[in-house]
Amino acid sequence: MTTAWTALSPARLPGLVALAQRCAAADGGIPVTTSSGFLSGRYLGADVVLATALPGEHDTLLATGSVRTVRGTTTVTGLVDPAHRGSGLGSTLLDRLLATAAERQPAATVRVETESLTTSADRLFTSRGLHRTFAEDVLRLDLTHPAPGPEAPPPPHLALEEWGDRNRADFFTAYRSSFADRPGFPGWSQEQWLAWTADDEDFRPRYSLLARDADGTPVAFVTCADGFLIQLGTVPAHRTRGLGRLLATAALARMRAAREPEVFLDVNVDNPASAALFRSLGFASVARRARYELGSPAPADAAREAPLPS
Repeated sequence: MTTAWTALSPARLPGLVALAQRCAAADGGIPVTTSSGFLSGRYLGADVVLATALPGEHDTLLATGSVRTVRGTTTVTGLVDPAHRGSGLGSTLLDRLLATAAERQPAATVRVETESLTTSADRLFTSRGLHRTFAEDVLRLDLTHPAPGPEAPPPPHLALEEWGDRNRADFFTAYRSSFADRPGFPGWSQEQWLAWTADDEDFRPRYSLLARDADGTPVAFVTCADGFLIQLGTVPAHRTRGLGRLLATAALARMRAAREPEVFLDVNVDNPASAALFRSLGFASVARRARYELGSPAPADAAREAPLPS
């Protein structure tokens, strides 16, 4: 089979979406990663290479990849049709992308990102001198199935409230207190976190809940988007009280009441306690997101980033 590497134009977006959907069907992952908006941000406008099928089949992309700059880091990403893996297409694509990245910014950090890591991709990345700096498991819950058990009411001293204009700052306080002790905590300002969390049409205030103790102190929170549980956190001094389970269960109950079909979330691979909580609620792993970098391995979680949706 003969392939030709060419630039990817906006006119090929439908073919790119179809390729991403074929990859997701084989590898799993979050539905948003196959949307035109997500794919446009990662491929269109970047330095891109792609492979087309035999002459006469130009609407079928076999592989595509891009090199773009993300917050000062040269970032590489790509997709290879599952039906054409094992033929050397993926390694050829990766080598071209890494060469392009080196030519553009020789001194810059080069990062390879994948939203659905496979065993063969991990082997390929490692063979090219890349080391993993970040990984999250993608979990899914079918909301059409009944909850594992009844929703427990909050204890009398605890108050739950929905996201609103008056308590946005308290959500941020709960977020910062809950995650500041985690490796790679980004140290975002309140403005940055609020913009990332809520400045999107997919954000769902009615599923996003804050827990306050008897004195009004924020002690735990959960934030949600359309079909996605963004973050769940408990202030360290209040852990082991079941607050995370309480908030997650309450948010999921609201989703079920609204007849939402499913919900996804990401959990870092170095956070087994959270993974165990979500699996006990019925979530199951469907994919693994990962980031790799060239060079000497950095401290664990050095490339930690915000979860999807982004």
